[in-house]
Amino acid sequence: MNHRRTAGLGLLVYGLGTAVPFATIGVPGGAYEPAKVTAYLAQGHALSTFAIAYLGLFATLGLLAFGQGIRAELGRRGDTAWALSVAALALGVVGWFVGAGVVVATAEGGPAISAGVPLPVAHTIGEIAGLLTGCAPAFCIGVVALLMTRAPLPGWLRAFTAVAGVCGILAPLYFTFFVYLLWTLVCGAALARTRTPVATSTPALTLPA
Repeated sequence: MNHRRTAGLGLLVYGLGTAVPFATIGVPGGAYEPAKVTAYLAQGHALSTFAIAYLGLFATLGLLAFGQGIRAELGRRGDTAWALSVAALALGVVGWFVGAGVVVATAEGGPAISAGVPLPVAHTIGEIAGLLTGCAPAFCIGVVALLMTRAPLPGWLRAFTAVAGVCGILAPLYFTFFVYLLWTLVCGAALARTRTPVATSTPALTLPA
């Protein structure tokens, strides 16, 4: 099995499956907008919200493949990368359920719940869900990215991986999170396209031109 391809495909699935639900699920976060929070608590969209959350949940499982693949490539640092990948997965799963949980609670509890939850409280829960879903996994995988800079990567990818690692660790600053997400797609695609090298005593990472 080509471990680099496994890692790349897992990272690519995670990146795509995080970016799309993040942009569409509608969980409040960032600047407080009462209208956005009201729409978040409104009745009638629990199924669509939970479906989007499940897309994010299953995509987060890609971190298992990423962690397993990159573990085999990092030598003595591989166990650390694997542990951080599992931690990122666990945090992401919790975050998706928290984000969708308020919507499910209002659907099951009815208008008494949707009208009774103060908007600032719902906004705060949404913000926490965003941190758990996006920023906490980004912190863990950002550390893995820094470990990857010691792997035999092309110069451009090593430099981008170092920058993305720092951006992942600093993901709560918000704008850095998008650099990190871009890296998951670029690095994931690059590793997934890795050509199996000719047998040699020293493994080398060969990427297409």
